[in-house]
Amino acid sequence: MRFVHFRLIGPTIAGIALLILGMATFPYYGVARIDAEARHRQEALVERNIALWISDIEFSLTAWTIWDEAIANLDNTFNFEWTDRNIGASLIGTSRTRFAAVLNSSDAILYSRTDDTVKARPFFMRGPAAIVKDASQLVANVRERELTPAKPGIPKPVAISRIEVLGEEAVLLSASLFQPDFGTAKPKGDRAPILITAMPIAGSLQDFFGERFLLDDAHVSPLSSVTSDRARVEIAVGSEGEVEVLSWRPPAPAADVLYQSLPLIVTVSLVLLAGGFFLVRMSQGTAQMLVSRERQMRHAATHDFLTGIANRSLLAEEFKTLSDAGPLMVVCIDLDGFKGVNDSHGHAMGDELLKVVAARLRSGTREEDRLFRLGGDEFAILMPDLSLAEAEQVCRRLSASLSSPIALPRCNIAIGASFGISEVADKDTTCDAALNAADAMLYQAKSLGRGSVVTASNVAASGSEKDVRRSAAARR
Repeated sequence: MRFVHFRLIGPTIAGIALLILGMATFPYYGVARIDAEARHRQEALVERNIALWISDIEFSLTAWTIWDEAIANLDNTFNFEWTDRNIGASLIGTSRTRFAAVLNSSDAILYSRTDDTVKARPFFMRGPAAIVKDASQLVANVRERELTPAKPGIPKPVAISRIEVLGEEAVLLSASLFQPDFGTAKPKGDRAPILITAMPIAGSLQDFFGERFLLDDAHVSPLSSVTSDRARVEIAVGSEGEVEVLSWRPPAPAADVLYQSLPLIVTVSLVLLAGGFFLVRMSQGTAQMLVSRERQMRHAATHDFLTGIANRSLLAEEFKTLSDAGPLMVVCIDLDGFKGVNDSHGHAMGDELLKVVAARLRSGTREEDRLFRLGGDEFAILMPDLSLAEAEQVCRRLSASLSSPIALPRCNIAIGASFGISEVADKDTTCDAALNAADAMLYQAKSLGRGSVVTASNVAASGSEKDVRRSAAARR
C-alpha cells in the first residue's frame, strides 16, 4: 500500500524537489553578473561625481587667475602688497583655500602665504617649498597645456588638481595658470605665472565622500591593501607617491535577494505559491530601491547641488535635441558685482545670492527653455522657437529682474547681469561653437557696463564698440 502511495505521490514530490532545487541553484548563475554590473555603475558614478566636484573647485579659482590686473602685478612688474592683498588674503579669506603660492615663469616661488589656522598641521608645517614640490607634476602638466594656442576672447581655465594624503590629513592641491581676460596686460614672455593652492578637506576622506555619495562602509587606503570584493575609485596620492583609493562595500542586490530568499525556499516546499509570491515582491522592492538610488546619484551628477538647475554636463545633449527641432537662441549670462558680494559678505551670502538668482531666472523663462549653471556666477539659457529680437526682450526683462534689490538673511544686495546672445539657425552648428559665439557677445556686454545685453545684430548694426555702448545705453 505504501508502495502504491509512493508511486502516486512520488512524481509529485520529485517534481517539487526538482523545482525547489532549481529555484535554489539557478540564481547563482546570474548573481555574479548582476552584482558586477551594479558595482561598475556605482564606481563610474562616484568617479564622475568626484571629477565634477574638483572641476567646480578649479573653475572657482578663475576669479583670481583669469585677470589682466594679476598679469600686470605678478608678471609685468611684481607688486608684493597687491599680491598679498588680492591673491593671498583674498583667496584665504573668501574661499576654503588655506595655502596660496605664486610661481614665476621659471617655476620658482614668487610669493606664498599660509593661513595661521593650519600652520601646525602636518601637511602645511613642512613649508611652502615642500608643498610646491608636491605640485611639481601638476605644474608640468599646466606648462604643457600652456603651449596650446589660445583662442580669441576670454580664455578657458588651464588648471589641474589632485588629492594628497599625509597621515590622517587630506588636501586638494591645485595648479592654475594666470591668464589675461580683456588683454589690457599680457605676460612678458612665453610662460605666465602659476597659482598653487591647497584646500584641506574637512573631516576624513571616507566620511567626506562616503556621506556625499551614500557609500556603505567607505574607507581610504593604499590600493595594495584593498580586497577584490570591494568597489574602489582612485582619488589621491600618498606621501610616498603611492595610489590611495576610496573603497566601499558595493551594492549586491542579487546576492541580497538570494540570501533573504533562502529561508523561503524551504517554506516553498509547503507553501509554494505563497513563497514564490513573497520572493517576487522582495525582488521588486530591492530592484526599486536600487533604481531609486541610481536615479538620485545620476541627478546629483547632472545638476548643480546649490541651485538645483542643470549643470554643464547636460548642455551638449539638450543643445542637440533643441537645435535639431528648429531655431535656437543660446544665451550666456555673467553676474555683475558677484565677486564683490563674496569679498564683502563671504561665500555663505554668495551661495544664498546664487539661489535667488536661479529662482529669478526660472520664473523669467518659459517651461520649454533650458537653464544651466556653467559654474561660479555664469549661467546659460537655451531658448527654442524665439526670434533674436524676442530673445533680446526676454534677456532685458531678466536683466531688470536681477538688478532689483535682493533681500538676504543679513543684508540687502543689488547686483546686475550681462547677457550675450547667439542665434543657431544651422543644424550643423556645434554646441561649443554656439556657446563660444554667445560668450563673445557676453564679452562685449561686460565691456559696456552692468546690465548690458548684446547680440550679433547689435554689433553688426552699430559697427563699433563705441556705437554698441551708445546703443546699449539707449536701450537701458
